[in-house]
Amino acid sequence: MAPLSERLSRLGTERGILAVTPLLLALSAATINVAYYEVHGPTLHSLMLLSLVWLVLHLRGGQRLEMGRLGYLLSAIFLVYAVIAVVAAGTAGFNTDALDRLDHFSYFLAGVFLIPFLVAARVRPIWFWGAVAAAALLSGLYAYWEVHALGPAFEQATGLDYRAGGSKGKQIPFGDIATLAAVLSALAACVYYPRRRLLAALFVIAALGGSYASFASGTRGAWLFFPTGILVIALYLMQRYPAHRRQLLAALAALALAAGIALVQSEQIRDRFATAIAEVTSYAEGDGVQPGNSLGERFEMWRAAWMAFEGHPWLGIGVGQLNAHFKQAADDGLISQAIVAFNDGEGHTHAHNDYIHALATRGLIGLGSLLLLYLVPLGIFARTALMQPDPGLRAIGYAGILTILAYTQFSLTDSILLMRITAGYFVLLTCWLLAMSLAGRRVTSP
Repeated sequence: MAPLSERLSRLGTERGILAVTPLLLALSAATINVAYYEVHGPTLHSLMLLSLVWLVLHLRGGQRLEMGRLGYLLSAIFLVYAVIAVVAAGTAGFNTDALDRLDHFSYFLAGVFLIPFLVAARVRPIWFWGAVAAAALLSGLYAYWEVHALGPAFEQATGLDYRAGGSKGKQIPFGDIATLAAVLSALAACVYYPRRRLLAALFVIAALGGSYASFASGTRGAWLFFPTGILVIALYLMQRYPAHRRQLLAALAALALAAGIALVQSEQIRDRFATAIAEVTSYAEGDGVQPGNSLGERFEMWRAAWMAFEGHPWLGIGVGQLNAHFKQAADDGLISQAIVAFNDGEGHTHAHNDYIHALATRGLIGLGSLLLLYLVPLGIFARTALMQPDPGLRAIGYAGILTILAYTQFSLTDSILLMRITAGYFVLLTCWLLAMSLAGRRVTSP
C-alpha cells in the first residue's frame, strides 16, 4: 500500500489537473480560428497530455472511472476508429505517406482518454457556451480585419474576391468552424434568454460575428448548414415552449424569408452559387474538367476514389495512398489531369468527402467506424435532448446534435476529419459535450 503522503500528493495532482481543465478547454475552443498555432494547438495538446497523466494517476490510486458502460462504449468507438486507420496503413506497408496521414488520427486516439477525464472534470456548461461564442465573435473580428486589410491588395492583384481563411489561411475549415460556432451561439442565446437577457444579447452578437466570418470565407458547404441549425434550434424552442409552437413556426418562416432576401442582396454569395451551378451543369468526365473547377474536380476525385474502393472493398488501398492513386488514374486517362495539377503538381491528397475517402482508403470497415463515430454520439445527444428534465442539460444535448449534424454535412464536400484543425475541433467539442451528457444530473443548470 502506498504511503499516505504519496497518496495525498497524487490526489492533489489529480485535483490540480482538473482545476485548470475548464480554462484550457475554453482557450482551445475559443482561439482555433484566430490563434491556431499560438494558443489553440498548445492548449489542446496540453489537454490531451493532462488527460493521460490524470488517467494514469487515477488508476494507480485504485479508483474507478465514473462514466458507466456508455462511457466505455464511446471511448471504444474512438479507439476503433484510430486502430482501423493503423491497420489500413499497415496494408500499405507503413510507407512515408501512410505514416504522415496517421498523424491526423492521433486526435481520435486522444478521445479515448478525454472522455473519462472530462467526465471527472465536471465542467460547468457556461464554459462551453462562452468558448463557442468567443470562437464565433473572434472569427468575425478576424475575418473583418482580413477583408479590409488584406482583401484590397489581393483583389487588385488577382481580380478575384478575397476569402477569409483565419490564422491558418484555410478558407474551408475557417468557414466550417465559424458557421458551427455561430449556430451554437444562437442556441446559447435561446438557452439564456429567459433568465439572463444581457448574456443572451452577447450570444446574439457572437452569432452575428460568426455568420459574417462564414460568409466572408466563401465556404458554400458551410452555408448549407444554416438551415439545419435553424431547424434544430426551432425544435429546441418548441420543446421548451410547447404552448407557443404556432408562434415559433411563424417566426421560423419569417426568419427563413428574411435570411433568403438578405442572401440575395449579397453579390459575393450570388456569384459563389452561380459558379457552383455553372460547374455542375458544365461537368464532363475526364479532361473536360479544367483546373480551378472546384465541383468538377470533386466529382473526378469521387470517381477515382470509388475505383479504389471497388478494387479493395474491405480495408481500402491504405491510409495516405490516395494521392498516388489519383496520379496513376490520371496517367491512365481515367480522370482529369486537373486533379494532379493541383498545388503546383503535388496533386490532391484526399477525396474531399469523408465517406468516400474512408471507403477508398479504409474500405467498408473504415466507413463503418466513421458512421459509428457520428451516429452513436448523435444518439446519445438526442436522448439527452429529449429525455433529460433539466433544461440546461437538454440544451447540451441539442448542442451535441448540432455539432454532429454539422460535421456529417461538412463531410459531404470535404475530408474535414483528415485536417488537423477540424479533426481536433471535432474531438474537442464532441468529447466535451459527451462528458457533460454522461455526467447527467451532476451537470448543473446554466
